[in-house]
Amino acid sequence: MQHQPRDAGHVTDAFALQRSEERFRLLVETVIDYAIYILGPTGIVESWNAGAQRLKGYLAEEIVGRHYSAFYPEDYRAQGLPETLLQTALTQGRVEHSGWRVRKDGTRFWADVVITALYDDSGLHTGFAKVTRDMTEAHLATEARERALAEHQRAIGRLEELDRWRREFIGAIIHDLQTPIIGISGFLELMTRGQIPDDMVDDVHDRLLSNARTLQELVSNLRSYTLLSDGRVVLRPERIPLRRFLDDLVADMRPVLSAHDTRCEVTDTTVLADRQGLERVLRNLLGNAARHTPEGTQVTISARPVEDAVELAVADDGPGIPAELLKRVFDRFQRGAGGGTGLGLSIASQLVALHDTTLEVDSSPHRGTTFRFSLPIAP
Repeated sequence: MQHQPRDAGHVTDAFALQRSEERFRLLVETVIDYAIYILGPTGIVESWNAGAQRLKGYLAEEIVGRHYSAFYPEDYRAQGLPETLLQTALTQGRVEHSGWRVRKDGTRFWADVVITALYDDSGLHTGFAKVTRDMTEAHLATEARERALAEHQRAIGRLEELDRWRREFIGAIIHDLQTPIIGISGFLELMTRGQIPDDMVDDVHDRLLSNARTLQELVSNLRSYTLLSDGRVVLRPERIPLRRFLDDLVADMRPVLSAHDTRCEVTDTTVLADRQGLERVLRNLLGNAARHTPEGTQVTISARPVEDAVELAVADDGPGIPAELLKRVFDRFQRGAGGGTGLGLSIASQLVALHDTTLEVDSSPHRGTTFRFSLPIAP
Protein backbone atom coordinates (compact mmCIF):
# COMPACT_ATOMS: atom_id res chain seq x y z
CA MET A 1 0.00 0.00 0.00
CA GLN A 2 1.45 3.34 -1.10
CA HIS A 3 1.33 6.37 1.17
CA GLN A 4 1.25 10.06 0.11
CA PRO A 5 4.11 12.25 1.37
CA ARG A 6 3.39 13.93 4.68
CA ASP A 7 3.04 17.41 3.11
CA ALA A 8 0.78 16.30 0.26
CA GLY A 9 -2.34 17.38 2.21
CA HIS A 10 -0.86 20.81 2.76
CA VAL A 11 -0.20 21.15 -0.95
CA THR A 12 -3.82 20.21 -1.70
CA ASP A 13 -5.12 22.72 0.83
CA ALA A 14 -2.90 25.47 -0.57
CA PHE A 15 -4.07 24.68 -4.08
CA ALA A 16 -7.72 24.81 -2.97
CA LEU A 17 -7.13 28.10 -1.20
CA GLN A 18 -5.47 29.52 -4.30
CA ARG A 19 -8.41 28.43 -6.46
CA SER A 20 -10.85 29.96 -3.96
CA GLU A 21 -8.97 33.25 -3.92
CA GLU A 22 -8.85 33.28 -7.72
CA ARG A 23 -12.59 32.70 -7.96
CA PHE A 24 -13.23 35.47 -5.45
CA ARG A 25 -10.96 37.83 -7.39
CA LEU A 26 -12.81 37.01 -10.61
CA LEU A 27 -16.13 37.55 -8.85
CA VAL A 28 -15.09 40.95 -7.53
CA GLU A 29 -13.63 42.03 -10.86
CA THR A 30 -16.79 41.13 -12.80
CA VAL A 31 -19.36 42.70 -10.40
CA ILE A 32 -20.86 45.74 -12.16
CA ASP A 33 -23.45 46.97 -9.62
CA TYR A 34 -20.87 47.87 -6.98
CA ALA A 35 -17.50 49.60 -7.16
CA ILE A 36 -15.21 47.27 -5.18
CA TYR A 37 -11.52 48.06 -4.90
CA ILE A 38 -8.56 48.03 -2.53
CA LEU A 39 -6.80 51.06 -1.10
CA GLY A 40 -3.30 51.10 0.31
CA PRO A 41 -2.73 52.25 3.93
CA THR A 42 -2.54 55.90 2.82
CA GLY A 43 -5.56 55.77 0.47
CA ILE A 44 -3.81 54.96 -2.82
CA VAL A 45 -5.97 52.91 -5.21
CA GLU A 46 -4.42 49.45 -5.68
CA SER A 47 -7.14 47.52 -7.53
CA TRP A 48 -10.15 48.28 -9.73
CA ASN A 49 -13.19 46.26 -10.78
CA ALA A 50 -15.73 46.52 -13.59
CA GLY A 51 -18.30 48.10 -11.30
CA ALA A 52 -15.85 50.82 -10.33
CA GLN A 53 -15.09 51.53 -13.99
CA ARG A 54 -18.82 51.70 -14.85
CA LEU A 55 -19.70 53.86 -11.85
CA LYS A 56 -16.77 56.28 -11.82
CA GLY A 57 -15.67 56.29 -15.45
CA TYR A 58 -11.96 55.56 -14.89
CA LEU A 59 -10.05 52.72 -16.57
CA ALA A 60 -7.83 50.79 -14.20
CA GLU A 61 -4.66 52.27 -15.71
CA GLU A 62 -6.06 55.78 -15.22
CA ILE A 63 -6.79 55.52 -11.51
CA VAL A 64 -4.62 52.81 -9.95
CA GLY A 65 -1.77 54.56 -8.14
CA ARG A 66 -3.79 57.74 -7.47
CA HIS A 67 -5.28 58.81 -4.15
CA TYR A 68 -8.93 57.93 -3.73
CA SER A 69 -9.76 61.56 -2.78
CA ALA A 70 -10.08 62.13 -6.55
CA PHE A 71 -13.62 60.75 -6.18
CA TYR A 72 -14.71 63.48 -3.73
CA PRO A 73 -16.06 66.96 -4.56
CA GLU A 74 -13.84 69.93 -3.80
CA ASP A 75 -15.81 71.00 -0.74
CA TYR A 76 -15.48 67.50 0.78
CA ARG A 77 -11.73 67.53 0.13
CA ALA A 78 -11.43 70.99 1.69
CA GLN A 79 -13.14 69.60 4.81
CA GLY A 80 -10.66 66.71 4.92
CA LEU A 81 -13.45 64.11 4.57
CA PRO A 82 -11.40 61.43 2.68
CA GLU A 83 -8.71 61.39 5.39
CA THR A 84 -11.33 61.46 8.18
CA LEU A 85 -13.12 58.41 6.76
CA LEU A 86 -9.90 56.40 6.53
CA GLN A 87 -8.93 57.35 10.07
CA THR A 88 -12.38 56.36 11.36
CA ALA A 89 -12.22 53.02 9.53
CA LEU A 90 -8.76 52.39 11.01
CA THR A 91 -9.96 53.24 14.51
CA GLN A 92 -13.34 51.51 14.44
CA GLY A 93 -12.69 48.77 11.87
CA ARG A 94 -15.16 50.11 9.32
CA VAL A 95 -17.06 53.26 8.43
CA GLU A 96 -20.18 54.02 6.37
CA HIS A 97 -20.87 57.29 4.61
CA SER A 98 -23.46 58.63 2.19
CA GLY A 99 -22.79 61.73 0.12
CA TRP A 100 -21.87 63.17 -3.24
CA ARG A 101 -19.01 61.71 -5.28
CA VAL A 102 -17.46 62.84 -8.58
CA ARG A 103 -17.01 60.82 -11.75
CA LYS A 104 -14.13 61.22 -14.18
CA ASP A 105 -16.24 63.53 -16.40
CA GLY A 106 -17.04 65.80 -13.43
CA THR A 107 -20.67 64.72 -12.96
CA ARG A 108 -21.87 63.93 -9.47
CA PHE A 109 -23.70 60.93 -8.06
CA TRP A 110 -24.97 60.12 -4.58
CA ALA A 111 -22.96 57.24 -3.14
CA ASP A 112 -23.42 54.84 -0.26
CA VAL A 113 -19.91 53.86 0.82
CA VAL A 114 -18.45 51.28 3.20
CA ILE A 115 -14.73 51.34 4.00
CA THR A 116 -13.23 48.40 5.94
CA ALA A 117 -9.69 48.28 7.38
CA LEU A 118 -7.63 45.24 6.23
CA TYR A 119 -4.94 43.40 8.23
CA ASP A 120 -2.63 40.45 7.44
CA ASP A 121 -2.28 37.33 9.57
CA SER A 122 0.23 39.05 11.82
CA GLY A 123 -2.16 41.93 12.51
CA LEU A 124 -0.28 44.43 10.35
CA HIS A 125 -2.53 47.06 8.69
CA THR A 126 -2.28 46.52 4.94
CA GLY A 127 -4.93 48.89 3.58
CA PHE A 128 -8.68 49.24 3.10
CA ALA A 129 -11.48 47.55 1.16
CA LYS A 130 -13.91 50.05 -0.30
CA VAL A 131 -17.40 49.24 -1.59
CA THR A 132 -19.45 51.98 -3.30
CA ARG A 133 -23.02 51.85 -4.57
CA ASP A 134 -24.81 54.46 -6.69
CA MET A 135 -27.89 55.60 -4.73
CA THR A 136 -28.65 58.77 -6.74
CA GLU A 137 -32.18 57.78 -7.78
CA ALA A 138 -33.14 56.80 -4.23
CA HIS A 139 -31.58 59.98 -2.84
CA LEU A 140 -33.37 62.22 -5.34
CA ALA A 141 -36.64 60.41 -4.63
CA THR A 142 -36.11 60.99 -0.90
CA GLU A 143 -35.36 64.67 -1.50
CA ALA A 144 -38.50 64.96 -3.65
CA ARG A 145 -40.60 63.39 -0.89
CA GLU A 146 -39.07 65.73 1.68
CA ARG A 147 -39.76 68.75 -0.55
CA ALA A 148 -43.33 67.59 -1.10
CA LEU A 149 -43.78 67.08 2.64
CA ALA A 150 -42.30 70.52 3.38
CA GLU A 151 -44.58 72.13 0.79
CA HIS A 152 -47.54 70.25 2.24
CA GLN A 153 -46.65 71.53 5.70
CA ARG A 154 -46.28 75.07 4.35
CA ALA A 155 -49.68 74.75 2.66
CA ILE A 156 -51.20 73.60 5.94
CA GLY A 157 -49.54 76.55 7.66
CA ARG A 158 -50.99 78.94 5.08
CA LEU A 159 -54.44 77.42 5.48
CA GLU A 160 -54.18 77.70 9.26
CA GLU A 161 -53.07 81.32 8.89
CA LEU A 162 -55.94 82.05 6.50
CA ASP A 163 -58.35 80.43 8.93
CA ARG A 164 -56.95 82.57 11.74
CA TRP A 165 -57.31 85.67 9.53
CA ARG A 166 -60.87 84.64 8.69
CA ARG A 167 -61.82 84.30 12.37
CA GLU A 168 -60.15 87.60 13.26
CA PHE A 169 -61.75 89.30 10.27
CA ILE A 170 -65.23 88.05 11.09
CA GLY A 171 -64.70 89.08 14.72
CA ALA A 172 -63.58 92.55 13.61
CA ILE A 173 -66.56 92.92 11.25
CA ILE A 174 -68.98 91.85 13.97
CA HIS A 175 -67.42 94.30 16.42
CA ASP A 176 -67.34 97.17 13.95
CA LEU A 177 -70.91 96.52 12.86
CA GLN A 178 -72.22 96.18 16.39
CA THR A 179 -70.90 99.50 17.64
CA PRO A 180 -72.72 101.85 15.21
CA ILE A 181 -75.80 99.58 15.02
CA ILE A 182 -76.17 99.59 18.79
CA GLY A 183 -75.74 103.36 18.81
CA ILE A 184 -78.33 103.90 16.07
CA SER A 185 -80.79 101.46 17.69
CA GLY A 186 -80.39 103.06 21.10
CA PHE A 187 -80.93 106.61 19.88
CA LEU A 188 -83.90 105.62 17.71
CA GLU A 189 -85.51 103.85 20.67
CA LEU A 190 -85.07 106.95 22.82
CA MET A 191 -86.56 109.10 20.06
CA THR A 192 -89.51 106.70 19.70
CA ARG A 193 -90.23 106.94 23.40
CA GLY A 194 -89.87 110.71 23.35
CA GLN A 195 -87.09 110.54 25.94
CA ILE A 196 -84.67 112.95 24.23
CA PRO A 197 -84.72 116.51 25.59
CA ASP A 198 -85.16 119.26 23.04
CA ASP A 199 -81.70 120.65 23.72
CA MET A 200 -80.10 117.27 22.81
CA VAL A 201 -81.95 116.65 19.54
CA ASP A 202 -79.22 118.18 17.39
CA ASP A 203 -76.52 116.20 19.22
CA VAL A 204 -78.44 112.94 18.78
CA HIS A 205 -78.95 113.77 15.12
CA ASP A 206 -75.20 114.23 14.68
CA ARG A 207 -74.51 110.94 16.47
CA LEU A 208 -76.95 109.10 14.23
CA LEU A 209 -75.26 110.56 11.16
CA SER A 210 -71.83 109.65 12.53
CA ASN A 211 -72.85 106.03 13.15
CA ALA A 212 -74.44 105.85 9.70
CA ARG A 213 -71.21 107.15 8.15
CA THR A 214 -69.26 104.50 10.06
CA LEU A 215 -71.47 101.78 8.62
CA GLN A 216 -71.18 103.28 5.15
CA GLU A 217 -67.37 103.40 5.46
CA LEU A 218 -67.25 99.80 6.58
CA VAL A 219 -69.46 98.63 3.72
CA SER A 220 -67.38 100.65 1.21
CA ASN A 221 -64.16 99.06 2.45
CA LEU A 222 -65.65 95.58 2.28
CA ARG A 223 -66.85 96.20 -1.24
CA SER A 224 -63.47 97.62 -2.31
CA TYR A 225 -61.63 94.68 -0.75
CA THR A 226 -63.87 92.16 -2.53
CA LEU A 227 -63.44 93.86 -5.90
CA LEU A 228 -59.66 94.11 -5.47
CA SER A 229 -59.38 90.47 -4.38
CA ASP A 230 -61.35 89.36 -7.44
CA GLY A 231 -59.35 91.60 -9.79
CA ARG A 232 -62.50 93.44 -10.82
CA VAL A 233 -61.31 96.99 -10.19
CA VAL A 234 -61.09 98.99 -13.42
CA LEU A 235 -59.63 102.48 -13.17
CA ARG A 236 -61.12 105.36 -15.12
CA PRO A 237 -58.51 108.13 -14.98
CA GLU A 238 -59.76 111.70 -15.31
CA ARG A 239 -58.52 115.22 -14.68
CA ILE A 240 -59.01 116.08 -10.99
CA PRO A 241 -58.38 119.65 -9.67
CA LEU A 242 -56.77 118.84 -6.34
CA ARG A 243 -57.65 121.96 -4.33
CA ARG A 244 -61.42 121.60 -4.78
CA PHE A 245 -61.28 117.80 -4.53
CA LEU A 246 -59.38 117.82 -1.20
CA ASP A 247 -61.42 120.68 0.27
CA ASP A 248 -64.65 118.78 -0.47
CA LEU A 249 -63.21 115.54 0.94
CA VAL A 250 -62.06 117.14 4.22
CA ALA A 251 -65.41 118.91 4.59
CA ASP A 252 -67.28 115.66 4.05
CA MET A 253 -65.07 113.89 6.62
CA ARG A 254 -65.35 116.67 9.20
CA PRO A 255 -67.39 114.50 11.60
CA VAL A 256 -64.61 111.86 11.53
CA LEU A 257 -61.86 114.44 11.94
CA SER A 258 -63.69 116.76 14.33
CA ALA A 259 -61.53 115.79 17.32
CA HIS A 260 -58.32 116.61 15.43
CA ASP A 261 -56.63 119.74 14.15
CA THR A 262 -57.07 119.07 10.44
CA ARG A 263 -55.18 121.08 7.83
CA CYS A 264 -55.25 121.00 4.06
CA GLU A 265 -52.12 122.28 2.32
CA VAL A 266 -52.45 122.01 -1.44
CA THR A 267 -51.39 123.89 -4.55
CA ASP A 268 -53.83 124.51 -7.36
CA THR A 269 -52.79 121.53 -9.45
CA THR A 270 -54.70 119.07 -11.63
CA VAL A 271 -53.76 115.39 -11.52
CA LEU A 272 -54.73 112.39 -13.62
CA ALA A 273 -56.34 109.67 -11.46
CA ASP A 274 -59.42 107.55 -10.90
CA ARG A 275 -61.72 109.75 -8.80
CA GLN A 276 -63.37 106.99 -6.77
CA GLY A 277 -60.08 105.19 -6.21
CA LEU A 278 -58.30 108.37 -5.08
CA GLU A 279 -61.16 109.24 -2.74
CA ARG A 280 -61.10 105.74 -1.20
CA VAL A 281 -57.32 105.96 -0.66
CA LEU A 282 -57.48 109.34 1.06
CA ARG A 283 -60.57 108.46 3.11
CA ASN A 284 -58.80 105.38 4.45
CA LEU A 285 -55.60 107.31 5.21
CA LEU A 286 -57.44 110.16 6.96
CA GLY A 287 -59.69 107.75 8.83
CA ASN A 288 -56.67 105.73 9.90
CA ALA A 289 -54.95 108.89 11.21
CA ALA A 290 -58.07 109.94 13.14
CA ARG A 291 -58.63 106.48 14.60
CA HIS A 292 -55.07 105.82 15.77
CA THR A 293 -54.08 109.22 17.19
CA PRO A 294 -55.27 111.01 20.35
CA GLU A 295 -57.74 113.90 20.29
CA GLY A 296 -56.12 117.20 19.40
CA THR A 297 -53.50 115.58 17.16
CA GLN A 298 -52.70 117.57 14.05
CA VAL A 299 -53.65 115.76 10.83
CA THR A 300 -52.40 117.29 7.58
CA ILE A 301 -53.25 116.39 4.02
CA SER A 302 -50.92 118.01 1.51
CA ALA A 303 -50.07 118.03 -2.17
CA ARG A 304 -46.88 119.45 -3.65
CA PRO A 305 -45.38 119.28 -7.17
CA VAL A 306 -42.34 117.04 -7.58
CA GLU A 307 -40.93 117.26 -11.13
CA ASP A 308 -43.73 116.05 -13.45
CA ALA A 309 -45.84 114.60 -10.64
CA VAL A 310 -47.65 115.62 -7.48
CA GLU A 311 -46.81 114.06 -4.13
CA LEU A 312 -49.84 113.62 -1.89
CA ALA A 313 -49.28 113.00 1.81
CA VAL A 314 -51.38 112.38 4.89
CA ALA A 315 -49.38 113.10 8.05
CA ASP A 316 -50.05 113.25 11.77
CA ASP A 317 -47.98 114.14 14.81
CA GLY A 318 -49.30 111.24 16.88
CA PRO A 319 -47.40 108.48 18.71
CA GLY A 320 -46.28 106.69 15.54
CA ILE A 321 -46.66 103.07 14.43
CA PRO A 322 -44.93 100.40 16.55
CA ALA A 323 -41.85 98.98 14.83
CA GLU A 324 -43.17 95.41 14.89
CA LEU A 325 -46.34 96.55 13.05
CA LEU A 326 -44.68 98.95 10.61
CA LYS A 327 -43.19 96.12 8.49
CA ARG A 328 -46.62 94.62 7.79
CA VAL A 329 -48.79 97.72 8.01
CA PHE A 330 -50.13 97.19 4.47
CA ASP A 331 -50.98 93.52 5.03
CA ARG A 332 -54.67 92.69 5.17
CA PHE A 333 -56.30 92.29 8.58
CA GLN A 334 -53.47 94.14 10.35
CA ARG A 335 -55.23 96.07 13.09
CA GLY A 336 -53.73 98.68 15.37
CA ALA A 337 -54.78 99.54 18.88
CA GLY A 338 -57.51 101.82 17.49
CA GLY A 339 -59.45 98.87 16.09
CA GLY A 340 -60.98 98.64 12.64
CA THR A 341 -61.17 95.73 10.23
CA GLY A 342 -57.51 95.97 9.23
CA LEU A 343 -58.43 96.46 5.55
CA GLY A 344 -58.10 100.23 5.11
CA LEU A 345 -54.35 100.48 4.52
CA SER A 346 -54.26 97.27 2.50
CA ILE A 347 -56.98 98.65 0.20
CA ALA A 348 -55.20 102.01 -0.06
CA SER A 349 -51.91 100.32 -0.97
CA GLN A 350 -53.55 98.19 -3.69
CA LEU A 351 -55.45 101.11 -5.20
CA VAL A 352 -52.29 103.23 -5.28
CA ALA A 353 -50.44 100.34 -6.96
CA LEU A 354 -53.13 100.24 -9.67
CA HIS A 355 -52.15 103.86 -10.41
CA ASP A 356 -48.60 102.60 -11.16
CA THR A 357 -47.11 104.13 -8.04
CA THR A 358 -46.33 103.09 -4.46
CA LEU A 359 -47.82 104.00 -1.12
CA GLU A 360 -44.94 104.64 1.28
CA VAL A 361 -44.92 105.16 5.03
CA ASP A 362 -42.53 106.87 7.44
CA SER A 363 -43.13 106.61 11.16
CA SER A 364 -41.21 107.01 14.39
CA PRO A 365 -42.16 107.29 18.06
CA HIS A 366 -43.31 110.75 19.15
CA ARG A 367 -42.73 112.18 15.66
CA GLY A 368 -45.86 110.91 13.97
CA THR A 369 -46.62 109.05 10.77
CA THR A 370 -46.69 110.09 7.12
CA PHE A 371 -48.20 108.17 4.21
CA ARG A 372 -47.28 109.46 0.74
CA PHE A 373 -47.68 108.59 -2.93
CA SER A 374 -47.37 110.37 -6.25
CA LEU A 375 -49.75 110.99 -9.16
CA PRO A 376 -48.95 112.37 -12.60
CA ILE A 377 -49.86 115.96 -13.38
CA ALA A 378 -52.68 116.04 -15.92
CA PRO A 379 -51.52 117.25 -19.35
